[in-house]
Amino acid sequence: MAEGNIIFKRKIYDKMLQWKTEQNGETALLVQGARRIGKSTIVKDIHG
Repeated sequence: MAEGNIIFKRKIYDKMLQWKTEQNGETALLVQGARRIGKSTIVKDIHG
């Protein structure tokens, strides 16, 4: 996770990591939800 920042681990984090390793880029992931809840942040964290 990001250094120097406190980021709360979301419930979805482990499921997204599992998807990333199992699918290996073969499928897309659609992330939906309310505004300003950290969707982009968790995707960036998982991606890189």
